[in-house]
Parts: sequence; structure tokens; C-alpha cells
Amino acid sequence: MNYEEHFDRSVKLRNEFWAGIGKVHEDVVAHFINPAFMGGPAWPSIRQAFIKIDTPQGTIVASDGLSDPYSDFDANPNNQAYNGIGCEFYLECDEVIEDFQAFQSSWQFQVLYQMAQQAASNPNIVGIIEEYTYISTELYDCNGVPEELVNEEGRIGVLIGLPSATIPSRVQLSIENIRMVNVKLLTLPELSYIVQNGPEGRIKLGELLLQQEKSSKSFLERQSVI
Repeated sequence: MNYEEHFDRSVKLRNEFWAGIGKVHEDVVAHFINPAFMGGPAWPSIRQAFIKIDTPQGTIVASDGLSDPYSDFDANPNNQAYNGIGCEFYLECDEVIEDFQAFQSSWQFQVLYQMAQQAASNPNIVGIIEEYTYISTELYDCNGVPEELVNEEGRIGVLIGLPSATIPSRVQLSIENIRMVNVKLLTLPELSYIVQNGPEGRIKLGELLLQQEKSSKSFLERQSVI
């Protein structure tokens, strides 16, 4: 298959994956002017998109394009073994966000958007997740997240890689089997615990979160497990 065939096949397989989880909204969130043309991180096929999946248990926001084949697939043999960076990211919540405009301005979308852009800047992120099980990071510009979850530097914390009870961790695309990676919003005490304890702190925090009900979902109001 050439680039266009791999691209179409990968989009189809991702859509089928999410359709098995819930109802995929027919529209996607995309830029009129791609941020990659203005100095932002470039996604594998340049295309940057986000999708909304509705389930009876709440809304899921997911990146859609980080696992596209690379745009130079036909000319660059080095990129012919990869579906982009090998993963997509998603955030689960309890809320059912029915209005698409509200979805685009929601804190859930803002958090997932910033995470996806950060991942696009680090094409080795899948290898890091596989090595450490969980990774954590801090994100800027997450509008709608209350001050109680924002540190002194204006960033929020997320834990990446928690398993979900309803979303499989992998899906086979046209070239390779990619990871579907959960993004979990952290409380400030949880973020501080990771900063103080490093990799061991991330593992311990992940274990504690998995003991909670709806462990893979993100909430603005939640008791810290630390």
C-alpha cells in the first residue's frame, strides 16, 4: 500500500475502534490554519484532529492523527514501519457533553489538546511509556481547570498510561499495533508526590488510583489519593 492507502486504512480502523466504544461524533475538531505552519509541533501527516465519543457513562475526547502514517511514507523507507508516533491519547469523564461547541471549549478538550501537542514534540513517547508503565507531565494553558489544580507555575499535572476498564490499550492499524493512552488529571498533592518521588512515586500513585472507582476517568473535584 502507498501513503494514501495506509492513511485511509488507518483512519477507518481508528474510527471502527471508537465506534465499538461509543457514538463517534461526525465532526472533528481541527484547525483552520495548522499550528505546524506557525512553529507548532508537526503531526505525522500534518493533519491535527480531535474526536468526541459519547457513551452512556460519559464523554471521551481523543486525539486523531498522531498515529497517521508519516506524510513522507512513499519517499522515506525509514518511516514505512510506523503508524506515526505509535499512539493516540484520550481522556474519559463522567459528563455527557452533548453540545459540540461546548465540547470544543471544555476543560476536557483543553487538557487533551495540550497533551497531544506535547506528545507530537516527542516521537519517542511510546517507548518511554513502555519502559516506565506510567509517565507524568505538566501542561500549560488548560482553560477551565480550576485554580485548585494549577501549580504556582501555572501548570496542571497529568498521569499517562492508566488502564481503562472500557477502552482497550491497543488497536491494530494499517502498519502497526498502536497504543491508546489514557490521560488522567491529577490533584496538586498527587503532582507534588510525583515530583518528590520520581519513578517510584508514579508507580505508587498509579497503584493507588487503580484502587479507586472510575480510576481512569478525570474529574475536577476528586479526593486526592495521597
